[in-house]
Amino acid sequence: MSTQVGTSGKLKQELFGFQIFFITLSVVIGSGIFTNNGTALAIAGPMGLIVAALIMSVVILAVNECVAELTQQFPVYNAIVIYVRKFVDDDLGWVIGVAYWYAYAATFASQSAMAATLLEYWGLGMPWRVLICYVLVPVVLFLLNMTGVFWYGLVETFGGFLKLLMILSISIYLYAIADDVASPGFKHGQGFSSDGSALCYAIPLTAYAFQGIEVYAMTAFEARDSHALRWPSRWTANIVVVVYIMCTLGEIINIKWHQSVLLPRLQDGVGNSTTSSTPSPGTSQSMVIIAALNTKNKHMAGFLNGCLLFSVFSAANTSLYVASRTLWGIAESVPNDHWIARQLAILSKDTRVPVVSLLVSLLAFCWVPFLDLVHNSATKQVIQVISISGSNAIMLVWAAICLAFIRYYYWYVLKKCGRELGHNNHQKFVRLSAEYTPRGSLLTLQPLQAWIGLIGCLAIFAFSSATWWGRHATITEVAMAYGTHIVLLVMFVILKARSRKKWVKLTNDWITLWKTLDGLWDRKIDHWEPSTFQRFQSAVDQIFLRYRRTPQDGGHDIQMNRHPPVHNDSTLHTETSSDELRTISTDPLD
Repeated sequence: MSTQVGTSGKLKQELFGFQIFFITLSVVIGSGIFTNNGTALAIAGPMGLIVAALIMSVVILAVNECVAELTQQFPVYNAIVIYVRKFVDDDLGWVIGVAYWYAYAATFASQSAMAATLLEYWGLGMPWRVLICYVLVPVVLFLLNMTGVFWYGLVETFGGFLKLLMILSISIYLYAIADDVASPGFKHGQGFSSDGSALCYAIPLTAYAFQGIEVYAMTAFEARDSHALRWPSRWTANIVVVVYIMCTLGEIINIKWHQSVLLPRLQDGVGNSTTSSTPSPGTSQSMVIIAALNTKNKHMAGFLNGCLLFSVFSAANTSLYVASRTLWGIAESVPNDHWIARQLAILSKDTRVPVVSLLVSLLAFCWVPFLDLVHNSATKQVIQVISISGSNAIMLVWAAICLAFIRYYYWYVLKKCGRELGHNNHQKFVRLSAEYTPRGSLLTLQPLQAWIGLIGCLAIFAFSSATWWGRHATITEVAMAYGTHIVLLVMFVILKARSRKKWVKLTNDWITLWKTLDGLWDRKIDHWEPSTFQRFQSAVDQIFLRYRRTPQDGGHDIQMNRHPPVHNDSTLHTETSSDELRTISTDPLD
């Protein structure tokens, strides 16, 4: 068994590849495709939504190729932060980690607010909606996460599978009920002055629906082995793009332009659209439910509303999981003389769940949905600022990952370090060699895809200001577009001024590159990889025979585990003292 150096080894590594795949699907398939697509349609028209979805599909696939290759080659814990730190800049890596946490902590709150809106379809009163969506469900999701990654993974495996089946079934249903399909065209509404500006703003709206395609990289904390990350990293984004395009086309052919007034509106977005239409009982702003109501089938509309509600709760659950692991990873990697870091790094005794980080992620933006109780445009604008700025933060994270890959690629290609690595018997670091771990049909297209991903994310950054092109911007519009970026920039400047560290220097010295890559290699989760049959058998054991009794243990329950012992606390405590364990948990490359 290989030794994991430089990782905490404290979280339980119990997630199989198929679980990671469905967990990633669970967070991607939320409310975005049903609400953001509707806003984009109302703004840019049917053709605008189609073009925006196709453009974002290309960008998403390009970004995923960067994340997937790095994840397969270096499946390290706290991957999003580590890649940026080691290939771009140390301080920028921490800022990206904070942005990543904010994106999912804010998304958790946004999903709670969306769930309350969906419940209004059945005429449920405000007190009940508040109790269920703002209090009861968050508590239940917190407790579910506290039970440990095994039960969380089991629930979200089932949930992700149902959501994939749901979006496929909804797409087929939309095609079946389509009638009098008109030729799609470009439109501009909600105060936009031209088709071009409307299309530009529809692109970032569509992009937000893809948030989460990189989540598999963060599950390395609790993946059983490096093999568990390979299949999800290669295929999840492709499957998401296919089902999203299917569903988007189904929505377009069912919702006519004259019905755009029923779709979600921007708060203080453009022109005079400073208020939004609030759906009344029996109505909805979701395109799939509007399509069902157009057929006078209220039972199907109610069923679809229930499906969307389940989808939102499931996405909120995984958002909370991702936010808590991100915050814990940041706290675990900083020196332990910081009181806040020590608290955030606390794990529950039995389940090894980052309980404090989980609680902080839950409470950080729990107040946001309650603003909806105050019926004025200002509070609604705050809700939309939090929602959109959180999604904007993901664009910044994707751009940073693409930049990290570009620098990783050019370091050994343009500096000719790759040739030296091969000559010195380090073939596992030589890209596209037989010993190079990542696999995929598009690896040879790099770094073109990395540049497409980087430029695409920067374009989204620019297009976020399309709401005020040709006129004066409001404070709300600036906050929605660039509020997150401004705060993160200030944070980066402060960190840089304190540390005075320079950006990672891409030198011609192949030994410097080798040390960086070897440091990441040592941080990898365990490399043990049984056969496909053994992995399947182990998964069955984990799910159905998690505990067994043996005569030797006096009848006590013991954990069924066919996986060879990785560095859980039992293994680590036999080899290291508590002080040594903390030393190993910190970053050995600093």
